[in-house]
Amino acid sequence: MSKINKFQLNIGNVKYDINIEEKAYGLYDVKVNDETFKISIADLLSPSLQATAAAGAPGAVAGIPGATAAVGGTIKAAMPGTVMTLKVKVGDTVKEGDVILTLETMKMENPIKSNRAGTVKEIKVQPGKFVNVGDPLVVIE
Repeated sequence: MSKINKFQLNIGNVKYDINIEEKAYGLYDVKVNDETFKISIADLLSPSLQATAAAGAPGAVAGIPGATAAVGGTIKAAMPGTVMTLKVKVGDTVKEGDVILTLETMKMENPIKSNRAGTVKEIKVQPGKFVNVGDPLVVIE
């Protein structure tokens, strides 16, 4: 379920209507007037992943290299943490926005959501495993 925040910003005589919609954990659509920008918190965490996406790596989504970035169908960690629970198993069908696992970071449980609809092909982690930024978590096709 998406969470939407609306703002209005005035700079001089120019008015900006801003809508921020959380699409999945760490992924946001920011609409300024009629133009939409895709923002990922991973952009702030991992310059190496930004370079991969910007270089047009196969399957990369420019500007969205984080927790729910699709790189060949693989959802990767946008932050370091410990896998707490798996919410899916191989063969499960998921929708965009479904929670696929929880990741504990700084004593907080963070839901990691699917960025696409599809079938879980492979699970790359197990509960208790520590992951770093960019580590593959789940493959969805």
